[in-house]
Amino acid sequence: MNARTTTITTTLAAGLVAALAFAATGPAGAVTPAPTPSSSASATPTTGPSASPTPTSRATTPPAGTVTPTASPVLTPSASPTPTPTPTPTPVVPLPSATAVTRKSGHTAYSRTATMTGIRFTNLAGVQVAGTPVGNLQILSDTKAQFVIPNAADYQPKIAAITLTAKSDPTPRATGFTFQYKVANALDRQMAYAFANWNAYSNSTFGYLSGNDCANFASQTLLARGWKRSPQWFNYGAGDWSGTWVSSTALSSWLSKRPDLATRLVYSQRDAVVVGDIVQFRWPGHPKSYSSWDHTAIVSKVVVLPNGRHDIYYVAHTLNRQYGGGTTGLASWYAGQKIKGQTLRIQFFHLLR
Repeated sequence: MNARTTTITTTLAAGLVAALAFAATGPAGAVTPAPTPSSSASATPTTGPSASPTPTSRATTPPAGTVTPTASPVLTPSASPTPTPTPTPTPVVPLPSATAVTRKSGHTAYSRTATMTGIRFTNLAGVQVAGTPVGNLQILSDTKAQFVIPNAADYQPKIAAITLTAKSDPTPRATGFTFQYKVANALDRQMAYAFANWNAYSNSTFGYLSGNDCANFASQTLLARGWKRSPQWFNYGAGDWSGTWVSSTALSSWLSKRPDLATRLVYSQRDAVVVGDIVQFRWPGHPKSYSSWDHTAIVSKVVVLPNGRHDIYYVAHTLNRQYGGGTTGLASWYAGQKIKGQTLRIQFFHLLR
């Protein structure tokens, strides 16, 4: 190896050391290229390390202006609408229904007991015949009820619809069953006549006593009932009549002697009175010696009061009434009038024929 070769080798080694030192201490990314050996023999190699180049500062993007965040608005929740309550549906209660009735027909003026079968009778509140409530309704079970069929309205024959009302619904509902009222016995005939003629002011067959026709009218109903004319009791036309037919007092005297026809009852015995019986009044104010009877009528309705006593209503002429009275109210009213003389007197004749 000659001196020149030694010099070149030394120079290359020194450059390599300098490059490694810069790489270890210089800025990241700055690389000094290694010297390329000159192909020219005249190039004088540098014996010391090459000066380290001043690294170029990397351009830094200035930060954007600091943005102060805007405070988020505080949201006040709007008041929640009050929910409308859902109405609780009314429970549907099954209604009672009839499947059979034991009575299909009967008298216009005579009560009778009937039995009805069906379903849901624990909800049964009432039974009506032609709109009139039955009497003494008894719910025997959920499928059976018993009641008393009322008299026909105005005691006239008709076919009457039977309806039901429920505890849960008072509307009357048809059952599909009817009751046929018939004029079939003496009482039916008497009351049918009375209510067909209660407001008549003339009668070509029996005459009419203006202002005093009460006994004449009552006697006509007895004839319709089936009583027979007799020499003691008759009417064959206006003026051709007995006193017992047209006079309350004479009728009372005659009936008191005919226990085969009727039984006399005083007012305290009124609970034994029934529809069709005779009721007579002696109005208050008469002197004690007065024994006549002022008014005669026919019993048209008997009402049992809460105390168990009977209140009597009547159909009559002079004054014309279908349901005059009742006797309880009349007795109470007259008692409060403090009328001088006799007090109100009431008697009955319970008919046996």
